Amino acid sequence: MNNNKLRFISLVLLSLCVSLYFYSDQQRDYYDANAKPVALNIVQDVSRWQPQILLSHLSTAAKQTLSEPQLEQLLAQYRQFGRLEKVDELTFSLLASVLSLFGQSHINYSSDASFSQGRAHINLTLTIENGRYKIYNFSINPIDQ
Repeated sequence: MNNNKLRFISLVLLSLCVSLYFYSDQQRDYYDANAKPVALNIVQDVSRWQPQILLSHLSTAAKQTLSEPQLEQLLAQYRQFGRLEKVDELTFSLLASVLSLFGQSHINYSSDASFSQGRAHINLTLTIENGRYKIYNFSINPIDQ
């Protein structure tokens, strides 16, 4: 491969990386202003560990993958964390933002949180459905101390 082709390819790849950086930064600013407050409300609401509350926040896609026994099992697993006391700063996932360019838009936030029974890591992926943010994926994992 001659040097001119290599320079051109390098320039294109560098331009792509810079563009993705600015795109994801712009997405973070937008979603931090719009989706982040909603994400915090959803986490606080869902942490009451009631099936009806969780179902009201789930996207259609998430509801289709979750049977009633699985829902009960999931809530029983999460109830062991106890009452939500505090959520640390939610961190926006730049990777999820970039990957949304190639498929359905997903907004991912993660954070550590304090529950009455200890600390845990929360990962929340939202999608926009009928103009509202809905849970696409949600997980809580204990933090080993």
